[in-house]
Amino acid sequence: MHQATRHLVDGIADRATNYVLNPPRDADPVISFASPSELIDTFESAVGLAFADDAPAEDNADVLAAIDLVITHSMHTSHPRFVNQNFAGPDPIAVAGDWLGAALNTTGATFEVAPVFTLMESAVLHKLGRLAGYVDADSNPMPSLPPGMFCPGGSIGTLFALQLARHRHQPDIAQRGSNGDRLAIFVSASGHYAATKSAALLGIGSDQVTKVATDHEGRIDPTALSVAVETARRHGAVPLAVIGTAGTTVTSAFDDLHAIADICEAHGMWFHVDGCYGGSALFSSGQAHRLAGVERSDSFVWNLHKMMGMTQQCTALLIKRPEQLAACFAGGADYLFQPDKQFAEFDSGDRTFQCARRIDVLKLWVAWKAHGDAGFAARIDHAMAIADYTRQRIAASDGAFVSIVSGSFTNVVFAWVPPELRPLAALHPADLDDQVRTQLHHLPPQIKARMQAEGTGMIGFQPVHGMNTFRMICMSTTLQTTDIDALLDAIDQYGNEI
Repeated sequence: MHQATRHLVDGIADRATNYVLNPPRDADPVISFASPSELIDTFESAVGLAFADDAPAEDNADVLAAIDLVITHSMHTSHPRFVNQNFAGPDPIAVAGDWLGAALNTTGATFEVAPVFTLMESAVLHKLGRLAGYVDADSNPMPSLPPGMFCPGGSIGTLFALQLARHRHQPDIAQRGSNGDRLAIFVSASGHYAATKSAALLGIGSDQVTKVATDHEGRIDPTALSVAVETARRHGAVPLAVIGTAGTTVTSAFDDLHAIADICEAHGMWFHVDGCYGGSALFSSGQAHRLAGVERSDSFVWNLHKMMGMTQQCTALLIKRPEQLAACFAGGADYLFQPDKQFAEFDSGDRTFQCARRIDVLKLWVAWKAHGDAGFAARIDHAMAIADYTRQRIAASDGAFVSIVSGSFTNVVFAWVPPELRPLAALHPADLDDQVRTQLHHLPPQIKARMQAEGTGMIGFQPVHGMNTFRMICMSTTLQTTDIDALLDAIDQYGNEI
């Protein structure tokens, strides 16, 4: 390797390693916030963000100066006071595993180019399948046909699951195209938008997705689901699939999966579970009950890059009957998937729409081996303890904060109330006076903007029951009660100043 290249690689690697092992914390800014024009101007001092028509090779020192700017001005998701998304800072061991996977730079399509990783995928998918109740504990722990696949994100996992559902409904669809049946898909009103996007991409049509009513916390109403299915059938549609949600994006609500399974079985529908966020509750013996009934589903998508801290991204799509995968997706490329080569039965590339795939399993495998089942369970239990503390702080705030959705998992949805409105006459936004609701609705964006500008925290807000509310996502293993105190104090300070 050329000495200059070695110097640059070492410089970038040293910075990355230091960041992973010593991320920002406490009073360090969560972000050094800057506008697009400010960022463009800042990078001009090192290496500009844009490329000229005849872009030169930049000096190593300038490139490393630009790397420093990248780190400084990026969102520090590893900071414990980053509670903005359904993911947080990565597990350092997972980061190292991801680096190794990138360095080895292979694809997961065939055994011959990924012999170790093929077996890793089989072992990890089998273990996840055991947790979900898809496979027996005493079955082969590394089958040549594991119960699912890794795929690039939860939305793609849902897309694949719905294609499997459609293939089961019409087994010759891959060859002949749609037979013209108007298919209907059902998901809760709190479910992920992947349902409508998948329906649009598959040609089913987003209008054929029924968003079923939920209760106050965001759980699907089984009675409303039954009515919706019957209504669709009466209007000439074929009920194809129901997407149950295990951990909604905003309130982290869990649908009653047994009730949905009963309805799916009664109508011959595919049952897909979106466990992208809440699926990891299965790692904790104290929280696994939230997914009771998942074992009755046909497919289950699970993002390990959310609660488990794997690097973006690490998504498993579990399939109850994995023999359906090849029938649905196989293209039979004879230059790649030759049946007469060694160990061809382990080739996974023709069981999914993708061919080349990143080796997402390595980071999960190495982190799981390092932490063990007990370590993974402790991660979930810590998140729950911090969320419960947050709910206690809100309840004891003398009306400064009010819970909008009580919840019982890791997301805490609440509002900050100005002193002149305390105590709030009603807790449900629909029951508030219009003027009060409007005032509360406009506060979260202003408070968040102050937090961004000063770098004191990063918390999400979104409309819940028609009113903007804060959403505290308690997930990071570095998040402590002192960070919750600091975040709530900052919200209270900025709210009073505004």
